[in-house]
Amino acid sequence: MKVKMEVFSGDPPCPGCVAILALADEYARKYKGKLEVTKLIGQEAIAKFEEYKLGCVPAVVINQKIRIEGICPSRTTLDNALREGGL
Repeated sequence: MKVKMEVFSGDPPCPGCVAILALADEYARKYKGKLEVTKLIGQEAIAKFEEYKLGCVPAVVINQKIRIEGICPSRTTLDNALREGGL
């Protein structure tokens, strides 16, 4: 079963959002076939943003659980969040 990672960013993206979007691309390549990455940016993402009751961006939701909000995580933090999410 693939792990699903949803990455939320503002539009225009803040520096933290730019960094998390780049990390999302890196992790999508690193875990190809095991990780499904969806980028949700700006107003197009507002319905999902509200569904998860997020308060700010950048944010990462893994398998429908909020794992990171308000900061761009370090690789170690993201690795731990993905591990907790089943990767």
